[in-house]
Amino acid sequence: MFDTILKNIDIIESNKTSILNMWMEYEVVENALSKNTLKKDFFQEKFASKVFDFTINVVNNKNDLGNCPVIGVMLILFKKKNIPLSDIFIICVHLKNSLLHFLNQKNLLDDAMIKEISVLMDYNFEGVIREYTEIYYKDSYKHTPYKKVSNQTASSNEISTPLEVKVSTSASAYLQEVELDMEMIDELDELESDTLNAIDSEETINRNSIDEASNLFNQYSNVLNSMYEFEELAYTLTILKDLLLSTEIETLDEETGYMISIYLKAIISDLQSWRMSIFITNEAEDIHYLDKTLLSSIAQLQITLLPQDNKNEEEIEFF
Repeated sequence: MFDTILKNIDIIESNKTSILNMWMEYEVVENALSKNTLKKDFFQEKFASKVFDFTINVVNNKNDLGNCPVIGVMLILFKKKNIPLSDIFIICVHLKNSLLHFLNQKNLLDDAMIKEISVLMDYNFEGVIREYTEIYYKDSYKHTPYKKVSNQTASSNEISTPLEVKVSTSASAYLQEVELDMEMIDELDELESDTLNAIDSEETINRNSIDEASNLFNQYSNVLNSMYEFEELAYTLTILKDLLLSTEIETLDEETGYMISIYLKAIISDLQSWRMSIFITNEAEDIHYLDKTLLSSIAQLQITLLPQDNKNEEEIEFF
């Protein structure tokens, strides 16, 4: 457990901006982001801030070590941009350094704090390395059983505890454990149909189709956010919704518009199938069976909407 960090969690959380700024302002981090055409403000807002929030929730025992929702999307973007593992190491390790630096400034750094910060950040970083190695060196982003470290087994006194395999949960077993608002889930059916019809009715993607898709993803996020097990998917859909709403559809070329339509239909069809097998027919043997397929498709659509690498760096505007 992280008792020492927890005693000081309020001061850490209230100084989030200062810690993130310190992280982004390390010269080696700035260089790593810059040479891979990642804008510092974009990375801080879309990834660094979310990783920080996740870390706080680990300390508060709301999240498990190494299972950060934002990591999947971030690493697929890194792979698309062909960012070397050495640069990912430089970027990620300096969150740990910024936390240590901040705590030292506040005279809060002692042996117990150093030990707990090291466990907290090193196990999370281990998950980043493992995940990136998997998606970078394999042909496809396959769904594999996730290995996690619980907060209990990763206590500062048990650093060498082996990783535990996350046991899959069937839909029927899961539904016996939770209370669901089935009316909200049933409403998704009509929204899915309306959105697919809106996309199919036009020769190319347009603002109406985008608005329909954004509304659907927003409703999905609202439903899934009420279920702890699906926070990762809910978060990713929220990012996608925000990206779609901020995209100037009229400026996209025909090929990009076509690809957006394909991705949107694939994502919605997968969500539809997933929703049915989990909440309607209850036939899924693992409630997370489609997670990585969905997250990969969503990330690919997000990347499609980002500017191409062949543009000048000063012209790149993420999100």
